[in-house]
Order: sequence, then structure tokens, then C-alpha cells
Amino acid sequence: MNYEITMLKDGHPTARKEHECMFCGRIIRKGEKYHRSTFVYDDVYDWVECEKCEFVACELNMYDDCNNVDGLSVDVFQENINEYVRLHHYDKSIDDIAKEWQLPFFKTVDKVYEELINKKEKEKNI
Repeated sequence: MNYEITMLKDGHPTARKEHECMFCGRIIRKGEKYHRSTFVYDDVYDWVECEKCEFVACELNMYDDCNNVDGLSVDVFQENINEYVRLHHYDKSIDDIAKEWQLPFFKTVDKVYEELINKKEKEKNI
């Protein structure tokens, strides 16, 4: 069967209950804004992501790298984050990722987010 993806809703609501980010696994707490999309493919489904993952994916042009109709997958998101860390935080002296970057995945996303925010701020002030 050849299914077509149709977006029903796309927005940034405020959480009325806890959700789990489908990219990094962090808990989106009640009262936090997040990104939610509702699609029809072979069935109706929701995609939920925290604002940090949405920002990081956009800043690193991950959506431009998607060449399938399903959009950005969790695997591709994680590969992109891991590649970013390898490129920017590899410590040759230990032949591995710098110790301060060896974290649970959602904390790594936090650090990438902070780094990208700081970079944007510096660019604004130049």
C-alpha cells in the first residue's frame, strides 16, 4: 500500500499533562510549551518534541537532510547530535568524546542547545 502523509494539526501548545519528547526522551512538564504535530499516515498519530529538540534540529538543518516522506526520524536526529558532538567536542588526548560531553542523551541535547543559543547571541552582538 502507498500511504500519503497528511498533517492535521501543527502547533506549540502548553502541556496540560506530562509528555515525553520523541527525540530526546526528556519529560515535558505540565505548563511547558512544546511542539505537537498530528498526522494521518496509515493511522492518526501525534509527534511530540520539546522546544530544545525543535530548535536544535532547525539550527543544525536536520529537516533539510530528510529525504524520505516520513520526515526527521529519531535515528537521524540522534545520529546528527552524535556527529555534532564528535566534530566539536572530540578530545584527542583521550581519543574519545570529551568527558564533560559523555552524558545521557537528553543532557547532551541540552548542552548542544546551550552552545547553539550562545553562538546565536554572539552573532547578534557582532
